[in-house]
Amino acid sequence: MKNIFKTLLFVFGLLLVQSCDDELVQNPNDSLSPSDYYTNSSEFEFATRGIYSAFLGGSYYGGSLLSLPDIMTDNVILAQRGRRSNQSFHEWRHSPNLAWGMLYSPYIVTNRANLILNNINNLDDGADKNNFIGEARAARALALFDMVRVYSKIPTQNGADSSLGLPIITGIDPNVRELRPNVADSYQFIKDELEAAKSLINTDNGVGRLNKEVVSALLSRVYLYMGEYQNAINSANEVTTPISSFSEVAQVWKDASEAGVLFKIDQDRNLDGVSIGVEWSQSTANNEVVPEYAVSFELNNLYQNTDARRNAYIANLPDQDGKIYNAIFKMYGETGQQNGVIDPKIIRAAEVALNKAEAHYFLGQEAQALTALDELRANRYSDYAAGTETGSDLIAAIQLERRLELFAEGHRLFDLKRWNLGVSRSATDGEFFDGTGTPVPSAFQNLSAGSHLFQMPIPQDEINVFPEFQQNPGYN
Repeated sequence: MKNIFKTLLFVFGLLLVQSCDDELVQNPNDSLSPSDYYTNSSEFEFATRGIYSAFLGGSYYGGSLLSLPDIMTDNVILAQRGRRSNQSFHEWRHSPNLAWGMLYSPYIVTNRANLILNNINNLDDGADKNNFIGEARAARALALFDMVRVYSKIPTQNGADSSLGLPIITGIDPNVRELRPNVADSYQFIKDELEAAKSLINTDNGVGRLNKEVVSALLSRVYLYMGEYQNAINSANEVTTPISSFSEVAQVWKDASEAGVLFKIDQDRNLDGVSIGVEWSQSTANNEVVPEYAVSFELNNLYQNTDARRNAYIANLPDQDGKIYNAIFKMYGETGQQNGVIDPKIIRAAEVALNKAEAHYFLGQEAQALTALDELRANRYSDYAAGTETGSDLIAAIQLERRLELFAEGHRLFDLKRWNLGVSRSATDGEFFDGTGTPVPSAFQNLSAGSHLFQMPIPQDEINVFPEFQQNPGYN
């Protein structure tokens, strides 16, 4: 598999990542053989920082993982005047020859983590050694989790456990060729790694690093995907960071605040310059927008005027011809910037509360579910009043708040998959702020629940290098 295994050979010479005031620097300054490295804590520290830089890959948290899950669903609509980037995914025309090549970056994360774990006994036993192990194991667990939710079924889907997962790579052999295990085995590895990491990792590792609370938060997500709802609740209860307040919401998405952010990749705007927001739009010197996608008219109307997220996530911006869009403002840039360069937020306290609410609901604990849901709503609505929903109204409210809160953070496709729901887009709404414009063509308005198109195809160039590697059903 070219992008997986050929890449492992390249990264066998570890890319060292320097640190400057705890900011991640993506550019390498040296390359050494593992046999000459990993001799002291400082070298393990640099190597660990190298793990985090790989999360910024363009097909990963540096772009596609934050955009394609919304582009492929009902949250956004293609802007006709844009570059039509990712149109094949928006229209569900992806295929092995037109595929999401995400396997590259997560397996770099994995390889860098494995190099640390393979050499960790060069350090004396103690807290530092345990923390390096914890960070490495948590990072490779997250990398595998992200890959299996993109390319595989989610355990709550019908027939998922025996379907194809993704290879579990724990060695450092650059020529390794592993066939795909089943989904159950992949998820078992993920949760085992995270549980092991939680007992080893530090309580605080600084900005942009995994720590004990982050691992608990990730476990709340993983257990929710697995349908292990009590474990999801238990993990969520270990997270004590409060949800960002009403007044803090907009500041979080300008990188002016870290309120409620549990784990983000702390990039440097000048040295890294990863423009996550250009997945959605570009801007001109006259503050006009060049849109790739706009918020769907249906989703726009779900944000109430009393909701802090309305102005934090959406802005009515004109293009050069004066056409106004419900532009995606959430990733527009830091304070005073409009270049789309912001830190990718991987997990936040708000999601943990929603994970907890949903888990309680599916255990039949509606009062606890409502309490967890209201913990979020109290921090989002200026006219908040305690909820009274029960039964189907309650789960609908939880699902709505999840859609509103996590918009443009890479969740919608996977939520629909694990709920066994399809995609339904408006047949009449266009891309402009008032719903006028060009509607989605009829062929791309509805994607049925359970469609094989919810699982991305393995890119054909991977199969060409490793012909025995199993393609997903429906793409042969």
